[in-house]
Amino acid sequence: MRKYAWILALMVAGLSLAASGKTPAPGYEVRRLVPGSPFHAVHGLRFDKNDTLYACSVVGQTIYKVDVKTGKVTPFIGPPDGQADDLAFAPDDGTVAWTSIEDGIFHLQTPGGPVRKLMEHQRGVNGVSFSVDGKRLFVSLVFFGDALYEVDRYGVKPPRKILENIGGLNGFELSKEGMIYGPLWFKGQLVRINPDTGEMHVVADGFGTPAAVKLDFKGSAYVADTGTREVIRVDLETGKKKVVAKFPSDLDNLAFDSKGRLYVSLSHLNAIDEVNVSTGEIREVVKPAILTSTAGLSLLSEGGHDTLYVGDVFGGVRVVNGDTGAVSDFKVNLVLPAFLPFNVTATPAHLVVVNQMPGIVNLIDRANSKVLGEWKGLQWPADALEGPDGSILVSETGTGSLLRLSGTGGSDRKAIVTGLDTPAGLAWAGPGAIFVSESHAGRVSRIDLKTGAKSTLAADLQTPEGIAVAPDGAVYVVEAAAKRVTRIDPKTGAKTTIADNLHIGLSYGPGLYRGIAVSANAIYINSDIENSIYKITPRR
Repeated sequence: MRKYAWILALMVAGLSLAASGKTPAPGYEVRRLVPGSPFHAVHGLRFDKNDTLYACSVVGQTIYKVDVKTGKVTPFIGPPDGQADDLAFAPDDGTVAWTSIEDGIFHLQTPGGPVRKLMEHQRGVNGVSFSVDGKRLFVSLVFFGDALYEVDRYGVKPPRKILENIGGLNGFELSKEGMIYGPLWFKGQLVRINPDTGEMHVVADGFGTPAAVKLDFKGSAYVADTGTREVIRVDLETGKKKVVAKFPSDLDNLAFDSKGRLYVSLSHLNAIDEVNVSTGEIREVVKPAILTSTAGLSLLSEGGHDTLYVGDVFGGVRVVNGDTGAVSDFKVNLVLPAFLPFNVTATPAHLVVVNQMPGIVNLIDRANSKVLGEWKGLQWPADALEGPDGSILVSETGTGSLLRLSGTGGSDRKAIVTGLDTPAGLAWAGPGAIFVSESHAGRVSRIDLKTGAKSTLAADLQTPEGIAVAPDGAVYVVEAAAKRVTRIDPKTGAKTTIADNLHIGLSYGPGLYRGIAVSANAIYINSDIENSIYKITPRR
C-alpha cells in the first residue's frame, strides 16, 4: 500500500465503532491503543452512614460509588452536576453536599430530592463538612478564593463568612466539640478554627503541602501531605507528628469508615488505597491507571513509527508509543502552583504545553525538559502552536481570541483576531495561516496571521474541538457532540465521516478536550470518557 493510500480509502468509507467495542466497518481497524480507567483524577472521599465509599472527580464531573472490597466503581451523580472536589454526608438523613470548584457551585441533595444550589458564582468552593450532629454545614474556598463560610443547609439564611485570607483551608472536618480541623495548603499547617468566633490556632506546622485532614475521634488527626506524599498522624493535644505511610504519588484526600479503616485518594494515579493506621500497610482498592485524564495530543513520526505526546491533566505530560501503546512520563523541570497539562504540541525541538485551569502556556525544550518560556494570566487557553519565528499562537477560549505570545518573560502578547466563538483546536493551514475550530459556532475557520482575516472552511459541525492536518493536507476534526471524526477537504470544505459512535463526549467543562493527531500511519484520538487512546488504521 502506498504511503497515503489508507487516507484516500478513508475518504470514501464511513466507520462505526460503538463504545462497547463493536466490529468496525470492513477494511479498517479501530482499536484501543491505551486502556482507560474509571476516574478522571480522584479527589474527595467520604463514607455515608451505611459505610459506602464515595469518590469525587472534577474533570470527570462525577461522584462515584466505590466497592472497597472489589474495587468496582460506579457513577452516583453524573455530569454536569456531579463535578466535585469534595463531598460530605449529613449523619441524620444522608443528605449529601459537594463542591463544584470550577463551576463555583455548592450543591446539596436530600435522598430522593432534587439537586439544589446553596452557593453560586463562587469559583474555588473546595472543602466541605457537616457538624457531627448534622445541624451545621461549612464550606471553604481555595485556589480561586480563600475563605471559610457557614451555609444554611435549607437555603433559608444567606451564607455567613467566618474567615478570609486563611492560607488555603482545604479538606477539613469537625470534631465532636464543633471545632474545625483542617490543613492550610499554602502555609504547611494544621489548624483548629472556632466557627463561632473565627479564632484560629496552629496545631502543627512544617508540612510540605497538606491537602486534607480527617479525625479518628480518638485524639488524633490524619493529614494527607501531598508535598511529602505521606499520611501523617498528629496528636491534637501536643501537635506531635508521626508518618503513618508513604505513597508513590500525590495524595488528595482521606476518609475513615465506621470501623476506623482509613482510605486515601491518589489523584495522579486514579487510585484509592486502604491504609492500616497501626502498621502502615497499604492495600490497593482501586488500582493505579495508566492514564489519568487524557486531553489534547500531538505526535512526531520517525522511520514509520509514531510517538504521541499527551496532555494527561492530572498525570502530567505522557509519552505514548504509537506501535505498542507503552506509556512513559515526560519529566518537566517546572515548578507551578498546579501543572495540569490540558494540551501538548510537539515539534522536533520543543513542546508547547497548555495548562488551561491555571491559565499558563509553557515552551519546553524536548531534549532536556528546560522551560524556555512561560506565559501566565491567560483566560482558558485551549491549544497552542509554535510559529516559525518562535512566537506562540494560542486559542484563548475565555476571550474568544487568537493570541500571539512572544518574548521569554511572558508579558508580550497580542490579539491577532477577536470575536471567535469558543476557539478550541489549532492546526497549520499553510504558511502564514491557521485553522481554528470554533466549538460553539460549529465551524472550522481559516485565519490569515498577518491580516487577521477569517474565512470559513466548514460549518454545521457539532462541537468541533481537536483538529489536525494530515500529510496529504486533509483536515481532520473531532466533533465531540456527534462522537465522530470528520475529514474536511481543505479546498472545497467537503466533509466525510471517518469514524462515528466513538467513546467521546463525556460532557463539557474544565479539563475536558477531545484531541486528534494524524500521521501517515494512523489517526489517534483520546477518549475523555475512558481516559484511553484509540488508534484507527487500515486493515492489511
